[in-house]
This record gives sequence, structure tokens and C-alpha cells, in this order.
Amino acid sequence: MIFKPFSSKDILLIKRAITYIIPYKFKFIGAFLCIISSIGFGIIQPLIWGNLLTYLFGENSYGVLISLIYILVINVAESGIGFLQSYLFAILSSNIIYDLKRDTYEKILNLPVKAFDEMRGGDFISRMQGDISNIANIITNQVLNTIVDILKVIIIGITVFTISLPLSMVIIASFPITYIIFLKSGKVLRKKNQEIAVINDNYFSTLAQSLSGIREIKSLGIKKQNFNMFLNISKKLKDKTINLGILNTLAQTLSQGINSISQLAVMAFGGYLILNGMLSMQYYIAFSSYSNQFSFALMNITRLNSNIQQVLTSLERVFGLMDNLSYTKECFGDKNIDQIKGEIQFENVSFEYNEDVSVLKNISFKILQNKKIAIVGTSGSGKTTILNLILKFYKPSSGRIFIDGIDINEFSEECLYSHISIVRQEPFLFNMSIKDNLLMANPKAIDEEIYKACKTAYIHDYIMDMPQGYDSIVGENGINLSGGQKQRLAIARALIKNSTVILFDEATSSLDNESQYYIRKAINDLSKNHTVIIIAHRLFTVMEADEIIVIDNGEIAGCGNHGFLIDKNPIYKHLYEAEIDVLKGKEVI
Repeated sequence: MIFKPFSSKDILLIKRAITYIIPYKFKFIGAFLCIISSIGFGIIQPLIWGNLLTYLFGENSYGVLISLIYILVINVAESGIGFLQSYLFAILSSNIIYDLKRDTYEKILNLPVKAFDEMRGGDFISRMQGDISNIANIITNQVLNTIVDILKVIIIGITVFTISLPLSMVIIASFPITYIIFLKSGKVLRKKNQEIAVINDNYFSTLAQSLSGIREIKSLGIKKQNFNMFLNISKKLKDKTINLGILNTLAQTLSQGINSISQLAVMAFGGYLILNGMLSMQYYIAFSSYSNQFSFALMNITRLNSNIQQVLTSLERVFGLMDNLSYTKECFGDKNIDQIKGEIQFENVSFEYNEDVSVLKNISFKILQNKKIAIVGTSGSGKTTILNLILKFYKPSSGRIFIDGIDINEFSEECLYSHISIVRQEPFLFNMSIKDNLLMANPKAIDEEIYKACKTAYIHDYIMDMPQGYDSIVGENGINLSGGQKQRLAIARALIKNSTVILFDEATSSLDNESQYYIRKAINDLSKNHTVIIIAHRLFTVMEADEIIVIDNGEIAGCGNHGFLIDKNPIYKHLYEAEIDVLKGKEVI
């Protein structure tokens, strides 16, 4: 039977990982030469020590002095080379970690929105942190050290064969057993590392959710439950890690046992050769040292097995992420247009999140420029999906979407998103100053443009009343601001971005009356020279829209202004009357 330590897939992963060394090949070669030098010193020293002992027993003081000088020079050289090697390793590791994180994060940003719907934040964090660090460590330290150990086995093997063929056979006899241990343990260790990777994803996800939801955890009084959930995952991770450590230690112990037996055999057989005049004491001392180095190199190869299996798991996860996992890659065109009118048209568009759930069914409509359009309907009717399709977060199952008569698939990504902005029910704000949050949309915006946008969004006066004004920190995801203030900042951000089309997704559904007033006022001002599309839960917030599109069960059930729909559309009338009943405090069934 021929044993293969790595599958063809593993070889491809390793080759791909090694490509990250190429930009730093000279530093890698430098580190490799440092290690080769260490091997040379390791081969020379036993001979010098053998001579030193011979000179001591022969009372040759000159020979002893020369040997000590050689040992001193070698130790100094080894220290210098060791420092240079550590320095090069540090540079290699840091640069490779940076390059891997750069490429991985770029791929994460280019994943389709569906990936973020189905994967947790912790899944990405676990790959970005733990997996990438494992890969960099293996590429720099372990790859070089493995090459070194293999070279040691070859070079020292040749050396010991030169000294004594019979003794060499004793050492070589242990190699097949050590190799079999390496192969057999590798499969088990790989499986255990994959299990730990999954638990690690759960751990990071739980931690991230707990930290972002700390206010809910405290207010709901579920600190104990949350803590127990964290302990449960941590315990699973601990137990799996211990189990992996035990298996790894067992493999190493077996290898160590084989090597110890080999060393005892070398000592016994070497003593027999010396007593029979077949081997000098000087060469026996050198051989014993070489034998230890040989055995240690074999041990390192066995010990490396655990790390190799771990990094192969990490490589699968990181490169899988880079290759878009199982998701279809987002595709954009190459059309770039500086200005658009903002006309939007849906032509026989259908969409389903999966084969069993149809969300939109062959809908068609056209929105003219500088109009305020509302899309209403019950929860789950497909309202928000329409916005996601305009933004190309999802691809229609059939049909086409046009902006100014151009298929949105023809626009470049930069062009498409420069002309469209969205204000969500819970806008995302970065943990930085108000000004920096606004500049994220347009780094070239001057103060006057920022002030004008904030005045249009009716948030400027509030900002100026803050102790640090526009330099005030908003906190993580705008925690220091109210819902209405965050949404008005999001509107200002869209204005600074200078987008022609502005989408509002349930922008006023959870706001107080004052905030609703300012948001509605800002939207009315925007619609004078922007195409505004509003997804609304409260009909009272969109009654003044130029046109209202009613969505029911994924289909367009009616279009028109408020007065027309009240008279002609029973679905809209029912939604309106239900809202009135809620406002009056009646129970709606």
C-alpha cells in the first residue's frame, strides 16, 4: 500500500498558500540560509566536542584551547544568525498576515448580500483572525522548519552513514514506524480541527452578538442565561481543544517512544563496536549527537502533523471565503454615467429567495424622475425586496430593471451606487464623529456642503447644540443618537453623496411625532429634485406621495394617489381603515 500524506486538494491549498511568500522571496531565502547555517553548525559542533574530549583525555592543552575558541566562535555566530532569523520570521509573518487579511476582507466586501443573510458575523471574524494567523505561522515558521528537518534527516543521514553503516541502520529502522504514526494520526487530527473551527465560529458569533446586544441583555434581565450560553460554547471549545491536544500528544509520545528505543539501541550497539575496536570514541560521541539531531528532526515532522492539519482546515475556510464560498459572484457592467435623471422601470420582474418561496410575481411599473413614490402593503408582501433589487443586492429570477432606460446590469458598481442612496429604519453609523460619518459618503465635501445637507435634513441645529458640534462621537452604530436623529443624519449623508435616487425603507415607522414631522418635511424637500421611493408601514406618512403602489402577495394590486386608491382599491382601503382603528385604540383582528 502506498501512503499519501496529502490529497491532491491539500497540495493545491498548500501551493496557493505559498504564493503569499513570493513577494517576500528574498527575505524567505534569507531566513532559509540562516537555518541552513544553523544545520551546518549543528553538524560541526559534535565533531569539535569529540575532538575536545579526545584532547582532554590526551592532555593536549593546545588542542583544548583551539577547540574552545572554535566553540565560542560558533556560539557567537549562532546567536547572531538566530537573531537575524527571528527578525526575518517576524517580518514575513506580519506581511503575510496583512496580505491575507487584505485579500480576505476585499472578498468579504464583494460577497453578495445573500452571504451575509445566511452567515453570522462571527463566521467572518473567526476566519479573519484565527485562521489567517494559523496560516501565516505555518507558512513562515513551520514551512521553513519542515524543510530544515527534512534536510537534517537527509544530511545527517548521509553523515552518520559515513561514520558507521551498522549504527546508521539502527536509526533508519525507526523511520517507517514514525512515518506510519504521522499518516494515521493526520486524518484524525484533520477531522478534530474542522470540528473546532465550527465551534470557534459559534464562539465568535455569540461574543459579537452579546456585545452588540448588551442593552437588550441587561433590560431583559437575561444576563445569567446569556452567560450560561457563553459558558456552554466555551466549554465545548475547551473540551474539543483538550481532546485534540491529547490525540496530538499521543502521536508524539508514540514517536518519542520509538526514538528513545532507537537511541538506547544506538548506545548499546555503539558500546559493543567500541569494545571490539570497530569505532573510535571520538566518532561515537559525534554519532550520538547526530543520532539525537536525527531523532529530533523526525519528532518535529511528527509534531508538525497537528499544525499541518490545522492549517489545511484554515486554508479551506479562508480560500473558500475568497472564492465566494458557494455563492454566485456579483456581476456589474462597465457603463459609467456622470448624471442620471432617475427614471426607474421594472419590466416583468419575479424573484424568490428559494424555490419554495415566491416573493415577487411578474411585476411591472415605471417611476418618473423627481417624483415621490410610496410602496405599501402588508408585512412580507415584497416591499423591501423591490428596494434590494434596485440596489442589486439580489438578482431577479426573471425580468429586467432599468434606470433611465439602461439595464442596471450594464452599470459599473461604482456608478450604480453613486446615484442611489438608501435610508433605512435603523441606519448604520460608524463609531466616529458626525462629520467623519458624513464624509464617508463624499470625502471631498467641504464644510459648507455638510452644513447645507444637514440643514436640509433638519439636523444642523441639533448638531450645533452638542458640546463638540460636528466633532461629536456618535458611538457604536449611533448609540448616542435617537432614531430620528440617526435617520436625519442618514438623509444628510445621502445628500452629501449627491445621489439622484433616494430610497426610504420604513424610515418613519418607529419614530415619535416630532421626528416623523422633520423626516416627512425633509422628504418633501428632497422630492423636488430627486426621485424618492418610500417603503411605508404607516399610510399616514405617505398620503401626500405623487403615486402609491400597492403590493399584495408579491403582485401589484393597485397604483394611484391616496384619494383614488381609497375609492377604487379595496386592499388599500382595508390597510387604511386598519390603521385608523389602531390609532383609535381598537383591536384589529
